[in-house]
Amino acid sequence: MDTQTLLTDYRRQGIVFPLPALSKSEIEQAQQNYLRLCSPDKTVIEGEERVFGHLLYPWVANLVSHPVIIEAVRSLIGPNILVWVSEFNAKPPQSQSFFSWHQDLYYWRHQYDNLRAIPLVTTWLALTSTDETNGCMYILPGSHTQLSPHAEKPCPHNLLTRAQEICVDVDESRSVPVKLAAGEFSIHHPLLYHASGPNCSAGPRIGFVTRYMAPEVIPPIRPAYMWLVSGEDRYGNWDHVAPLNSESGPALRRRCIEAVQKITGARFR
Repeated sequence: MDTQTLLTDYRRQGIVFPLPALSKSEIEQAQQNYLRLCSPDKTVIEGEERVFGHLLYPWVANLVSHPVIIEAVRSLIGPNILVWVSEFNAKPPQSQSFFSWHQDLYYWRHQYDNLRAIPLVTTWLALTSTDETNGCMYILPGSHTQLSPHAEKPCPHNLLTRAQEICVDVDESRSVPVKLAAGEFSIHHPLLYHASGPNCSAGPRIGFVTRYMAPEVIPPIRPAYMWLVSGEDRYGNWDHVAPLNSESGPALRRRCIEAVQKITGARFR
């Protein structure tokens, strides 16, 4: 997809997919690396081990900085790109876990003059194929126009740690499943209405999510840690970190997790 088409579709729909990224060998290697991080009796990574893997593992940092993904992100938010959070988003086989309808920006609270034009995107990279049977993401095209009110509705199966849900009626007949083959990815706007259902399949559904933004976006509080993965930062709104080795990475990840928790109230699980 050429840059102008990518940008036009993103502005109109609030999402672009499917976009190819990983080769067959890259997919196989990523899947093997992921399984090595799982507990012996688990098929998915859980808890805080899911997040900020790019600070500890070179292969995760390579996914975050993959040239195909970075080029697509650059087309949407410009040449200067910060990485805020990376996380593995997975559902075990036969899982009741789901994501309620929500907007990411509601609880992130990042500041920008025009939220519809905010240079902040989420990429969702499929490490396994994802469709309606295993809990793919559903989106409401064109819903990225304004911030909507949310309410917290506690539920043990809701993977949103605050169980927040949009306080408007979502016309699910207009929703679209974001079906991706392994190695493909989507890019969506932080105001886009999205959700996902349970994994009713016999295998795990594994995705890798990264939050990218331009340096001019302002965090609600400091410290707020970012990895400058492309270009430069002339604004000074963020505290810079970079991928490190496995000895010093865990302490840095802990600081980054605590900073995100202060901003969003999230508890990774």
